[in-house]
Amino acid sequence: MKYSVGKTSGVLMGDEEVVKVFNLRNKSIKPTRGSYELCWLREKTCLERLKGKLHFPQLIDSDQASLSLQMTNCGESLFHTWQEHNLVLCLNQVDSIVDALTEANIQYFYIGMDPAQAKRDDKKIFPLSNFCMQDGELSLIDFEMANPVGSEAEIQTSDRLKYLYTNYNADQFKELLTQVLMNPRPSYEEELGAKTPDKNKVEKLVKQNPREVWKNMTKFTKPSDKIVNEWKKYQKRYGMEAAIDRVERMNLASVCTEDKNVVDIGANDGYISTLVAPMVKKVTGVEPHVALPSAAEGKPSNVTWAKVDFNKFLARKTTAGKFDVVLSLAVSIQLRDFGGLTEQEIVDGYAALLTPGGIVVHETQKLHERPNNQEHTSWMLKAFATKFEQVEHGLARSGGKREYYHFRKL
Repeated sequence: MKYSVGKTSGVLMGDEEVVKVFNLRNKSIKPTRGSYELCWLREKTCLERLKGKLHFPQLIDSDQASLSLQMTNCGESLFHTWQEHNLVLCLNQVDSIVDALTEANIQYFYIGMDPAQAKRDDKKIFPLSNFCMQDGELSLIDFEMANPVGSEAEIQTSDRLKYLYTNYNADQFKELLTQVLMNPRPSYEEELGAKTPDKNKVEKLVKQNPREVWKNMTKFTKPSDKIVNEWKKYQKRYGMEAAIDRVERMNLASVCTEDKNVVDIGANDGYISTLVAPMVKKVTGVEPHVALPSAAEGKPSNVTWAKVDFNKFLARKTTAGKFDVVLSLAVSIQLRDFGGLTEQEIVDGYAALLTPGGIVVHETQKLHERPNNQEHTSWMLKAFATKFEQVEHGLARSGGKREYYHFRKL
């Protein structure tokens, strides 16, 4: 899970969805923006109009009381990935983006609308963080300053912003986005300067790899309790639906049968463990970080939670050779990165937990255009080959080319 914070909102990003919450820091807002409530309303209205359109986040849910929005994840920000893409290949997508906005009667904010700035060459810029890229598809995000024409949000808009939008020109906006994709560096350097409190460091930072710069900028940024609570609320509402789909796609019913003892490594919110429980004899969910449901909250009687990390769970003498099925669902890279284990050590640990002939159901992380995940998966498959035979392989989820494998212990 990743977190970023902007001028009016904070965003928690999972692999599939994003939760955005306005007014996290209870700070005053610039009069041009109006209010946090109005920023939320503008973005919500725009996303409703863009439902089903490519190149935009898809709104999943919204809550006015908390000023939160849940939407699909459109990929990584161009702010820290622009050097990794040939953006000239995306120029035709600019036409699609601006045409879709026009069709939806949405005007998107850009600096060139201000007559005082429009003729300045150094202002032919656009925030790269307002673009995301996923699987070669460019998406435009952040509609809190956009104008959904003819809406209640437009009526409430400040006089200053209304004035700026009288100068909105779709062709000019299209030309601006085209120029930015053809030459993104000026926009990157302008935005980097705005994000860097110590202006003396900017000259040095612009020479570094944007991804490394961003990694250091976000290293010590932690989400507030408010946005974490909103994330948990949305996950509780929609997480079970996604879990049901994964159980079916990965064919868990074929290996999780009534006589089996199952261990779910990295059980997360416990949805998979809970769904598998009626199929099997017993489920142990290993999860050190997430608060898991109690019996009063729906935990089946044959489910036990082990609130320890994988390394400590392996070290328990009672776990060796105890389980018939190990569920390793999009968790192995965390065992490597946070548990300090090599891919071979992870697989050796799975083998140690299993009875003879036991099964590992292994789900990968997203693989499409994710070289780090691809490399990790390659090493995992090599490690599995030393102690297991592959008996099944397929797609685990519809997006991101996640794959699953069934391995039988040799």
